[in-house]
Amino acid sequence: MRAVAAFVGQSLVSFAKLRPAVAIDAVGPMLQSMHRENVGSLSPASRDLMLRFQNTIVPHLDAAYNFARFLSRDADAAQDIVQEAFLRAYRNFESYRGGEPRAWMFAIVRNCYYVWLSEGRRKARFETPMTANDVGDEDLSHGGAHDVASEEDSPEAALIRKSESQRVRQVISSLADLSREVLVLRELENLSYRQIADITNVPIGTVMSRLARARREFCEAWQLGEKGGAA
Repeated sequence: MRAVAAFVGQSLVSFAKLRPAVAIDAVGPMLQSMHRENVGSLSPASRDLMLRFQNTIVPHLDAAYNFARFLSRDADAAQDIVQEAFLRAYRNFESYRGGEPRAWMFAIVRNCYYVWLSEGRRKARFETPMTANDVGDEDLSHGGAHDVASEEDSPEAALIRKSESQRVRQVISSLADLSREVLVLRELENLSYRQIADITNVPIGTVMSRLARARREFCEAWQLGEKGGAA
């Protein structure tokens, strides 16, 4: 089991460092609107609340987008989900009582995702696992931060890094919903078992069993991809 966990962690560590920052594209106009229209007329207490929200929650919007992206497997839907989550977080920020703000935001994103599912907005093509052919221009455009070569990168190294990043996304996207979310929260976001339990509203033991299953599924999907590539 330790070998499986080590393999998954090693496979995801580079991907976690290279995730794109695109959530501000979704909520930037709302941030500008709030600042332009409201700050001047707010009471000191409300102004302080807004500033605390911007300092506490806004820095985690990119992570929230990535979580929504992995949950939905749909870049457009992820923007809709993170917009709704951002609005809910702002409206309910007075109820925030401290703790890990990223985990608090993830819980809201997860709720918004399930609302999105229940409203039947999930496209039929995302009912099937993502394949290599599904990673097209849209994913590459959102993955720009992954693909920019550093000064130390040779063209070959940049190509390998791009290929590995796409493969990690494909493998994670092929997993079942519960496995996908717990793997992202633990391996990519480095949240504790307790934080994941609070986000998903299940006991810690359930989190641990889901994570073990998700790691096995990731390894199996990765190895299957290697065999397919070798073929």
